[in-house]
Amino acid sequence: MKTKSQFFFIFMACFICHQAQSQSHIRITDITLMHEMRSTPSPLNNAVVSDRNVSFMWPLSNHKSYYVENSPAWKKPKEDDTNYRIRFSKDPLLKNELFSAGSFWPFYNPDNELSPGTWYWQFGYVRGDTTEWSDLLQFEVKENPEKFTPPSYKSLIQKLPGEHPRVLVFESEWTDFIKKSKGKEEREWYVQKANEIINTELINLNEAVNTSFMDGLENEVKKKAMITRESRRIVDREEQNIDVLTRAYLLTKNRVYLDGAMKRIEEMVSWKNSPHLVGDFNQATLLSVTSLAYDSFYRMLTKKQKKMLLNEIKENGSDIFSDFANRLENHIADNHNWQMNFRIFTMAAFAVYGEIPEADLWTEYAYNLWLARFPGLNKDGAWHNGDSYFHTNIRTLVEVPYFYTKVTGYDFFRDPWYKGSAMYVIFQQPPFSKSGGNGSSHQNVTKPRGTRVAYADALARLTNNSFLSDYVDVISESEPDILKQSFGSKPGDLSWFRIHCNIPLPKGNKLAGLPLSYVFPQTGLASFMSDWKDLNRNAMFTFRSSPYGSTSHALANQNAFNTFYGGKALFYSTGHHSSFIDAHSFFSHRSTRAHNTILIDGMGQKIGTEGYGWIPRYYEGTKISYVTGDASNAYGEVISPIWKERAEKSQLSLSPENGWDKNHLLTYRRHIVKLGDAGLVFIYDELEADTLVHWNYLLHTIENPMTIEQKEHEIQVQATNEKGISNAYLFSNDELEVDMTNKFFAPALNWLKANNDGYFQPYKNHWHFEATTPMRKIYRFATIINTHDRREHGIVPERISDTEIRAGNWSITLNLSPKGKASFSIDNSIDNIRLIYDNETTIQENGITTTLKDELPELEI
Repeated sequence: MKTKSQFFFIFMACFICHQAQSQSHIRITDITLMHEMRSTPSPLNNAVVSDRNVSFMWPLSNHKSYYVENSPAWKKPKEDDTNYRIRFSKDPLLKNELFSAGSFWPFYNPDNELSPGTWYWQFGYVRGDTTEWSDLLQFEVKENPEKFTPPSYKSLIQKLPGEHPRVLVFESEWTDFIKKSKGKEEREWYVQKANEIINTELINLNEAVNTSFMDGLENEVKKKAMITRESRRIVDREEQNIDVLTRAYLLTKNRVYLDGAMKRIEEMVSWKNSPHLVGDFNQATLLSVTSLAYDSFYRMLTKKQKKMLLNEIKENGSDIFSDFANRLENHIADNHNWQMNFRIFTMAAFAVYGEIPEADLWTEYAYNLWLARFPGLNKDGAWHNGDSYFHTNIRTLVEVPYFYTKVTGYDFFRDPWYKGSAMYVIFQQPPFSKSGGNGSSHQNVTKPRGTRVAYADALARLTNNSFLSDYVDVISESEPDILKQSFGSKPGDLSWFRIHCNIPLPKGNKLAGLPLSYVFPQTGLASFMSDWKDLNRNAMFTFRSSPYGSTSHALANQNAFNTFYGGKALFYSTGHHSSFIDAHSFFSHRSTRAHNTILIDGMGQKIGTEGYGWIPRYYEGTKISYVTGDASNAYGEVISPIWKERAEKSQLSLSPENGWDKNHLLTYRRHIVKLGDAGLVFIYDELEADTLVHWNYLLHTIENPMTIEQKEHEIQVQATNEKGISNAYLFSNDELEVDMTNKFFAPALNWLKANNDGYFQPYKNHWHFEATTPMRKIYRFATIINTHDRREHGIVPERISDTEIRAGNWSITLNLSPKGKASFSIDNSIDNIRLIYDNETTIQENGITTTLKDELPELEI
């Protein structure tokens, strides 16, 4: 059968990859490692599960047609039909002690923890009176006393309070909550803001939206983006007003706030048929304000008001649920829904459970989907969409599990994902530092925002993490009002959480106790530091090579790095994000040409999950650290249906003239070695094509122009900021052609993002360096980057011979010639450290020898 052969292919691919792990190098040939829609079951065949209870997930039967060009409209199963079946047992024949169930959705959470041992399972698609079963799969459950084993939906729903309010506060705790809130500064923020809102006139949406901004925009896609942004500007502001009034009422029981909120809700409901109410956030906004009002004001509402609110909740909740079920759970990361809409739907479902019959299914879906897919999309705790869009998920990451914790009494923050998330918060953006430089809009994240610090504060309390406590304390000491900066943020305000939570910040390890290196292998990120004690003198180096490719808000920056000193960028990714469909954002921000990596004949990496990299091996040491990125599969023509469709609708050509062509790359491995600390980094690039090509080595800056000094086979490029310098010494086997410009490939025009006064702030130009080789099939670059204080000279590498470079106490022997295999070795006789790359990577440090071979990161979906 066709379906059987598809399953066989998936399982054989997994088997081949598993077998390849016994070799030093793994050569991946998959078109993608991650998929826009799930194409693999979880647990995978022969998987080992030890950190959490098992959640079963599997592909939709027609998942391949979700993003296929010229296919009929994609249809999904009804959300309330038994579309699937699952069966599992410790008996490989699936006869003894067999557990079986039907499911409306392509996932299933067992009610009880699965015991240690080998389990066998199958999923099936219901076809009328028959079930089309998958091949038999197996996985092993390991014993682990720290395993995350949250309660079942049945257990949760039995403990859900029956009275109102039950979402923002439990009715049984309401009086005590008000009493304890009087000692919290956040209470005053709500009350003060509510008093201002009471004296503010209601907004008329049709009058407030500025449609003149659409004049002159050249296509319908841009016009839709503009009206959506304008609509959200008005709707989000009014949502905040209603939200503040609702919470002020719960803090005071002052009827004035209730009446003010209801007037504004009734006005907002009247906007439903306005042509200016545009965007997928707005229906969720209506669901949010009406459901929280119903729950919070329940005892004071008239029958007419309750009926109106329930009608809105039922209508909007049903639409959202219909959109979610049998789609959202298998999507790699449906941005707006993951960020906020799913949280809003979850809270609305529990707010009206027992009031409307639809909420029975809504709550079951919401809770079980959280167990199966959330809080993160992988195990390492990092955020694949990057440093800016991470902040749009913060309320979801805290409020939903905190609600489940309060209802069930089980600590949902025991989820091991949060340990990695804590490290992501710190290592991708230390105190007072610009972000690591990944994902759309990373340019705007110049230092930790109030939302990030609030998230660190919450996780510190909830997970007893003293590193996060120190992160918060260090920032708050210089910025006492940092937490208030996030007040009113739709995706990131945790003020209400802090009124609830009376757990003190833990004491213990400080930031100075952190390692100087941290790698997130599933997300494909690495960060190196030089000094946690004096952040003003901290040199930071970040790197990305990610299985997620450049889908969603991720960028086409596989094997790219960034450098920083004193929290300011030096060599750094460039360009500005306005929208997915803007020419500059596409060609000069998302595109590979914007990043510190390599082009091949001027051609860059594919847009979509197909343009992926990965981290085959890494080592986090004390005086030496190492990471390898493999972007061998990242380059070529854009083949992603969704990105081709977006480009076509926006009149953007994905042509060789714009940076995409037939792929000629065979190998692109970039080796990064931290020598002592992040102030001194060695980079070795091994490159191979199937024909003669020019290799283009890229560096960029955003604050100041670079200075360039060129010798025969060596180029020194210097980046500066107000505190520090990065000197990049680029070594090659040939004399390179060098170019630098401060012009973007596509001009940066701000046509979308106006402030409240209607002013469109111009975008700044950045600086772009390119060193191009003669035509070669095989090439090797070596780079030593020394990042240091402006007042210091830093280490200047010395090229002893064609095969030897010295940098301070470090001696590097390497092959830059296209003849022979790629290899290098690094020695530090003073500290007795040695690293050898010769197929395998061998590292000697502290009297211990570590041998690294390629290892596939644990991925699913």
